[in-house]
Amino acid sequence: MDSKKIYRAFCNNNDDIPLFHKPWWLDIMTENNWDVAISTENNGAIKAAMPYMIKRRFGNPIMVQPNLTPFLGVLFFYPPDIAKRTSIYSFQNKHLSSIIENLPEDLIYQYSKFLPEFDNWLPFYHNGYEQSVRYTYIIDDIKDHDKVYNDFTNTIKRQIKDAEDKVKITHEDNLCLVFAMVKESIEKQGLKFGLKREVMKALEKKLLELNKTKIFIARDKNGNATSGVFLVWDKRKAYLLGLGTSQNYSNNNSTKLLIWESIKYVSQFVDKYDFEGSMLPGVERLYRSFGGKRTQYYELKKYKNKYYKAIFALLNK
Repeated sequence: MDSKKIYRAFCNNNDDIPLFHKPWWLDIMTENNWDVAISTENNGAIKAAMPYMIKRRFGNPIMVQPNLTPFLGVLFFYPPDIAKRTSIYSFQNKHLSSIIENLPEDLIYQYSKFLPEFDNWLPFYHNGYEQSVRYTYIIDDIKDHDKVYNDFTNTIKRQIKDAEDKVKITHEDNLCLVFAMVKESIEKQGLKFGLKREVMKALEKKLLELNKTKIFIARDKNGNATSGVFLVWDKRKAYLLGLGTSQNYSNNNSTKLLIWESIKYVSQFVDKYDFEGSMLPGVERLYRSFGGKRTQYYELKKYKNKYYKAIFALLNK
């Protein structure tokens, strides 16, 4: 049995797998173009796994991050009796070395963003990988609505109150509407919108089946959609995966109200809310204003050789 089948069977019997590491998520978001490196004990038990998306460039395979997938990277599955810090570090180093060894040798480029919980990239460093620190904002204990609201900046509080008088919040099963607004913003910046409609529809259908998503739409008094939020969650936390604003209504503050409503709604399921990170100054400023803790996560990449590094640098990869 190959590693992908082993991993799929393992995940079917493990409820603690993060949302973005689940095989069905990878099936949809990569259009089945993914694989996984695993590390096992002698008895065959999985102790670490690193799923990744595969594309081809210049006729060769490359590892990339799927759309709408903020975090992937390595998962550890620790023995129940492991406690000492030295034992944990040894466990990590052993299985990370195995993961790296089990990645395909013909990858000319590797790129992955790891979960914030992952904090040991040393074996990757020893194997020629490059690391950058990125940031997301996470609000803890979101069930305490008063505390969460009090941590907002005064500007955000005023903007929420302003929006409450101008828009009505609805729950709609219409992911394409949210990303139509996201597409407006992206294309206004001269960038290409990379999500396929059929992929969005398949993702929305699966998430609705599992009750792991809610889509929030703000509509003005004439019924026009002004902004939208796409929220997903697993057992660990909620993730703000999509935030779109119609360019015709970009100054009505409805996005701030949507975020607040989404925090309150999802608090019935989880305790943490992850803004999913952005290094864009304007977006980072908005997310920071909601009082979450700035949290780092790793972005790792590797090139097969200096030639490919130069080529990908020219392509702005």
